Amino acid sequence: MLFVIYGALLVGGMVVVGLSFALPAFQALAFMAGVLLIAAAVAVPITAGALENRK
Repeated sequence: MLFVIYGALLVGGMVVVGLSFALPAFQALAFMAGVLLIAAAVAVPITAGALENRK
């Protein structure tokens, strides 16, 4: 299940970053949202691993 969340965030972030270059307005906002989605995709497994080792 965690892999699905990771994949969805990563691919979704890449799509948003790619679409940000084609938008007529709010390009910077869409780009930053994509970068944040990719950062969240990296943070999910790291946080899950840390929480699993904590128990």
